[in-house]
Amino acid sequence: MNPAALVSSRRDRVARAWALERGAVLVASGLPVPIAGTDQFHDFHAHPEFRYLAGVGEPASVLAFDPATGWELFVTLPTPDDRIWTGDGPDLDALRARSGLDVRPIESLAAWLEVRRTEPLAVIGNDDLLHRPGEYRLPPLERFETAHDAALAARLSWDVAEARRVKDPDELEAMRRAAAASRAGHLLALRTARPGLTERDLQVELEAEFFRSGGDRTAYGSIVGSGPNAAVLHFAPTRRPLNDGELVLIDAGAEVDGYASDVTRTFPAGRRFEGIQRDLYRLVYEVQRAAIAEARPGVEYRDLHLRACERIAAGLADLGILRGNPADLVEMDAHALFFPHGLGHLLGLATHDAGGCLRGRTPSDRFGLKWLRADLPLQPGYVVTIEPGIYFIPAILDDPARRETYRDVVHWDRVDALRGFGGIRIEDDILVTEGPAEVLTAGLPSDIDAIEALRAEAFDR
Repeated sequence: MNPAALVSSRRDRVARAWALERGAVLVASGLPVPIAGTDQFHDFHAHPEFRYLAGVGEPASVLAFDPATGWELFVTLPTPDDRIWTGDGPDLDALRARSGLDVRPIESLAAWLEVRRTEPLAVIGNDDLLHRPGEYRLPPLERFETAHDAALAARLSWDVAEARRVKDPDELEAMRRAAAASRAGHLLALRTARPGLTERDLQVELEAEFFRSGGDRTAYGSIVGSGPNAAVLHFAPTRRPLNDGELVLIDAGAEVDGYASDVTRTFPAGRRFEGIQRDLYRLVYEVQRAAIAEARPGVEYRDLHLRACERIAAGLADLGILRGNPADLVEMDAHALFFPHGLGHLLGLATHDAGGCLRGRTPSDRFGLKWLRADLPLQPGYVVTIEPGIYFIPAILDDPARRETYRDVVHWDRVDALRGFGGIRIEDDILVTEGPAEVLTAGLPSDIDAIEALRAEAFDR
């Protein structure tokens, strides 16, 4: 099936889920965000609902739906002045071929709405259409004697999120290409990082390799933390130099055609893991391998997370950091002192993709569960990340209330001796299948022997 047919099948599936008898739905792509003090804009990223249903990502554009007449795509074309600064704009034939729809200029949307005057209206995608219609070349929506139905819009957005969970072949092709670009960037970082280089140096080399290898952009702000900085879960790289004897954590991914990859590797700044680094790394590696092996259809992601927590608790007890029965430690959230985030999340048109929580379920406020971003049974076609970690985070470990709560189950003297250790995370993107999960980021090794072999290349050139 060609890409346009696949996008059309997405729209058909969503329209059936919506089951609307009348009214109009507008799916807005979003407006470019200006950079203050310049005449330029931040890199544009179309709202995922628009991109999923339209198959394209043009700014200031709207996909319109009427249950009686179907779908129509309205795009903003550059004015004569715009063309001087930003070029001729999108190729309409290419947009038609990609979306499978007739493409009309955004100015035609007012006439489309006029025909549907007084009909119920739901706006999904980017809600800037509600607040800044003029920038979509529309008059105020009230002029059409209609009002945005927020409750209906929320229900329609949820239906789109559920549809987005299962990836079609076109989506998977983009995600495999994004994963390939990410592999190339991480391999380059593993082969080039040396003491004296900075976190920023590594970011530059990594991201350049993403682009050289087919990435369109980074999927999110690259995380590069060395030494104690690796304990900050979303650390933005600095000019801090890498030091021998420390660990380096890189969480970064390329994006292709709007689809994200999300990959983390942790490695020694020197040639080898040393002492407790090796023990903790091996623990995280084994926890991740076990979770990937257990990721099968019907398995609750929350259960995968809790089993990973129990394995981490058991390993930390073996290393003399925690004490007690692993199940009991997880029940009291003691593991979350060192593994505070979730095992992973859905992945797709967003790094933390929509639909991660089953309808009717509510996120937990438990210390050990409140950052779990997926709570649903896995099904074939879902793409999720598996990313266990162990960290020594001052903001958690220095909290007097937590130290009191866990005084009997934590060897605090051993924990305090590891201040400045940083953290370890290993993350891969997996596709759930009818059988064993497919690791989309396979080919980027994470076992200790392979990591150390790659590190040797950085020193032996």
